[in-house]
Amino acid sequence: MSDRTPVTQSVTTSPVVVALAWLVVGTPLAYGLWQTILKAAKLFGS
Repeated sequence: MSDRTPVTQSVTTSPVVVALAWLVVGTPLAYGLWQTILKAAKLFGS
């Protein structure tokens, strides 16, 4: 066995890229949630 420890590197992601990724995922998610709420309201007679 060797006494070497593996070298790990951390990768930093730009906050702008993270924000854009959340926007790409969050927009259709919010739209779908809104549509679900509207249809559920009609279903339950509100």
